[in-house]
Amino acid sequence: MRVKFRIVIHKDGKKLSKGDLLGEKDPFWVGVRYITEFRYLEATKWLMLAQDCYEKYLLLALTNLALGQESQAQEFYQEALNYKPCHALEIFLEMPEKGERVQVKEGCNLEELIYTYLHEKRQD
Repeated sequence: MRVKFRIVIHKDGKKLSKGDLLGEKDPFWVGVRYITEFRYLEATKWLMLAQDCYEKYLLLALTNLALGQESQAQEFYQEALNYKPCHALEIFLEMPEKGERVQVKEGCNLEELIYTYLHEKRQD
């Protein structure tokens, strides 16, 4: 499935890979593992089962946005703003074909991040 961008996750300054998360049973970390494999639909299923936190809803917003589900992404992002971070993660969006990468920071404007930094055309 074609996505608008890739989601890359770092923990403790290291890019997470499938191998880093193979033993994890918690639904949040299983979802993160699927994101590292770029399997966003499967990641969404596991993240929905995870305990509520800022990162859960932010990752749900980003996976939906990557898949072109903009209205659902906006809903998940609004929900993320109701929670505090509970995982020390750094999240990046990449568009390798354009050679672009941007970090997602807490409280960022999701639309600005996508449409300005990653040069996506806004469809009104």
